[in-house]
Amino acid sequence: MSPARTSRPAAPGPRPDPVLRTVSRAAFALIMLFALLLLWRGHNAPGGGFIAGLMMVGALTLHRMATGESAMRVGPLALVPIGAALSFLTGLVPYMLGRPFLKSDFGYITTALTGEFEWASAMLFDIGVFLVVIGAGMAITTALIDVRPTQLAPEDAAPGPQEDR
Repeated sequence: MSPARTSRPAAPGPRPDPVLRTVSRAAFALIMLFALLLLWRGHNAPGGGFIAGLMMVGALTLHRMATGESAMRVGPLALVPIGAALSFLTGLVPYMLGRPFLKSDFGYITTALTGEFEWASAMLFDIGVFLVVIGAGMAITTALIDVRPTQLAPEDAAPGPQEDR
C-alpha cells in the first residue's frame, strides 16, 4: 500500500505585484548600467569585478522577484568555470612570458568616440571575477527563491501504515 499522505499539493506561487513590476524596469536598467560602470572603471578607480558582480546579482534578483522569471539565458553555474578560467589565464599569460603572475599591462587607444582611452589587462581579470560572482550569487539566489513554504521534508511527511512500527 502507498503511504496515506506524503506531501501537500503545491500552492500556486504569488503573482508579481504590478507596482513592483513597473518600478523594477527602470531600476533594473539603472542598476545594470551602474554595475557595468563599476566593472569598466574598476581597474583605475574603486569598484571592479566583485562589486560589479554583486550589483548585477541584485539587478537580476530584482527582475526575478518582479516578473517571476529569470533574465539569464544560461544556467548561472555555467558562468563560474568560464570566469575562473578567464581570471586564471589572465594571470598565467604574463607568467608564461617570464613576468610575475597577474602582472598587468596597459596602454592607450584613441578613438573618435571616446578620445584617448587607457586599456589594461587587469580588465580581463575583473571580467572573470564578475562572471564568477554572478554565477555563484545567482545560483544561491535561485536556490533560495525556488523553495516553496508548502513543501514538506521527507521526515515531516505523515507516517504510512508500515512506518507505525
